[in-house]
Amino acid sequence: MKDMKEQQKVQVGLTRRMIAYLLDWYIGGLATALPVSAISMKLYGTVQNQQIVEFAHPWSMAAGVLALLCAVLYYWAVPTFVWKGQTLGKRWLGLCICSTNGEAISPGRMALRQILGLMAIEGAIVTASTIWHQMLTIATGINFVKPLMYVGMVVSLVSSVMVLLKGHRAIHDYLGGSMVVRVKPSEQN
Repeated sequence: MKDMKEQQKVQVGLTRRMIAYLLDWYIGGLATALPVSAISMKLYGTVQNQQIVEFAHPWSMAAGVLALLCAVLYYWAVPTFVWKGQTLGKRWLGLCICSTNGEAISPGRMALRQILGLMAIEGAIVTASTIWHQMLTIATGINFVKPLMYVGMVVSLVSSVMVLLKGHRAIHDYLGGSMVVRVKPSEQN
């Protein structure tokens, strides 16, 4: 992909971003759920048990670590190393994550945006967020799942309103020093 400075920085509104988010939410959810499903099948003969807090120890933590690894691969490694600034959903809709100065986003900034912002703080990447909430519960013995789910919902709502009202940037964009722009198909790598 050409350097972002060579493109006109056209920020994206909520509708296009939401469609890309829903595509990524589904695809990333499948990737994240794959190791949990495999371990559930081994333990219980079904893929329907997706609650790692119910898995026998040490399978619960193994499922969680593998699930989070798959989430990080999809949400961070793909847009960092495979399609610069793009997950599959963003690629399909012609969107790209770049730094606020229009340049390609660094791996560290992408991690702040995707892992800290989306997964940990906002909880917008629901499957991965739920996994780390369950892992925290398993590690501490304190049920963090529901409280963190509700906090994530509120923060995600605030973040969505920010996209509408505050320069088309969400909380995770501010954390990562990023913005989402449209790209021409010919400029995608």
